[in-house]
Amino acid sequence: MEKVLSKFNELTENKFDFIKLSSVNVNVRKCTCDFNFIYPASEEQTLTERREYIVNTFKKLIQSTAQVNIKLKKSHFDFDFFKADFFAFLAAYPTLSNTLTDKDVLCEPQDDGSYVIKLTLDESVHDYCVAQKIQDDIEDFLSANFCEKIILELLSRENTIKASEERAPKLGNYVLDRPEEGRLIRPQNVEEFIGKIIYEPAGYIEDVTAPKEVAVLCGTVSKIYEQQRKPKEGETQSDKKFYKFSIEDYTGKISCVYFPTKKTVEQFGLLTQGKQIVARGKIDEDTYRGEGAKSFIIKDISFCTLPENFVPNRLRRRVPDEYSSVFPEKYVEEKQFSLFEAQVEEKKIPPFMLGKTFCVFDIETTGFNPDSDKIIEIGAVKVCDGKITETFSTFIDPEIPIPERITKLTHIEDSDVKGQPHVEEVLTDFYKFTDGAILVGQNVQFDHGFIKAYGAPLHIFFDNNLMDTLSLAKTYFPGLKNYKLGTLTKFFNVENKGAHRAIYDAWATMEVFTKLAAKLG
Repeated sequence: MEKVLSKFNELTENKFDFIKLSSVNVNVRKCTCDFNFIYPASEEQTLTERREYIVNTFKKLIQSTAQVNIKLKKSHFDFDFFKADFFAFLAAYPTLSNTLTDKDVLCEPQDDGSYVIKLTLDESVHDYCVAQKIQDDIEDFLSANFCEKIILELLSRENTIKASEERAPKLGNYVLDRPEEGRLIRPQNVEEFIGKIIYEPAGYIEDVTAPKEVAVLCGTVSKIYEQQRKPKEGETQSDKKFYKFSIEDYTGKISCVYFPTKKTVEQFGLLTQGKQIVARGKIDEDTYRGEGAKSFIIKDISFCTLPENFVPNRLRRRVPDEYSSVFPEKYVEEKQFSLFEAQVEEKKIPPFMLGKTFCVFDIETTGFNPDSDKIIEIGAVKVCDGKITETFSTFIDPEIPIPERITKLTHIEDSDVKGQPHVEEVLTDFYKFTDGAILVGQNVQFDHGFIKAYGAPLHIFFDNNLMDTLSLAKTYFPGLKNYKLGTLTKFFNVENKGAHRAIYDAWATMEVFTKLAAKLG
């Protein structure tokens, strides 16, 4: 394209050398190619008078089988509009965009008509931008979008102790499953629809915060409603029309609002439920739908195809270095011995258990539904290489009354759990306790379902391999009247000192598991 501009200036004797190429948009489906040029506001009269000549000259120079469209736009630097485009551009740099706020971007007009844009960054982010040479990319963006002289300065600020403490859990205690990928969705087959075409990757809907000046999101459209607002002075009936709908990606759903112009009101009718789009706009708090609700005020929409078989890049909590609320107890007896040490040979450690770590656990809850019921106790026994090493046991304060039927079953009363650690504290420690272990339980899917449901909002994911004593017993000992824990303990001659209490059920399950392990290869 530099050759085209050079040839253009040669043919026009440098009379229009102030014209700059901003961008090139190719639409393969429509077989069109849009060349977007910018020019300084001071040359507007010249462009108005010679526009046809300029456009025709460029078309002659650009050899393409596609339909070539030449667009000339006046460059006008307005700081508020600049910020919207600038934050959209920064979406491709999540490390920078996720930490930069409106207050961190300042503009200082200079006497010579130029502008100085100052970005104030945390020290670590500043160092990252320097190392990755992001300033060069930003300067290319400024050059391609403005004819005005704009000077960029990246400033580093030292984090205060308070800021460091507040940010530490976000930066230091979490890690992405796939660090190189970021938390972005890259739409495919993007097509221009309304406003500027959107090539930037989209953020996850579940990560949306409000307010946010510029956001790019993608998803599948549903529930489109046409609504009317109160007219402003001079507006017609059609001016009052606006649309509400929602989009859903792989992580969540968000309510959207679009205010059409006279040019786009008819075009918007092509947007139907089920369409996949990528959209750019601002995020506001939606006070009408309650605290924490957000609304996506859309400016630009492009059709797209969402990537197939997409797996969200989870932000998971790192395994803590230390316990904070629940401290496991080391298992010590007067004589340290293997769990399987006995007088008879069949009680020796089964080869299956050698070289492995198992966490045999049990929970007590207020009911059967992890979406509404609470965990009130966790008990677990850790077995490493066939030897019991630690136990983990705690009540959990559910902050609701325990149902009477649960108290009758478990003998756990409100007074037992009041003032005990909350589930968030307990699961953080249990996450450490189970790290690297195979989780074993009686009907383990039930217990795992609860810790999985309560762990996910904390970015704690119990992805451990699972083993179920109930399923194993059915496989290797068919014909029992049932496979409840009580039946299995009697069958294997195992004592349960306190049925329906987590730590005692965990001990009993552990001993049943050791019997079953002898059957495993």
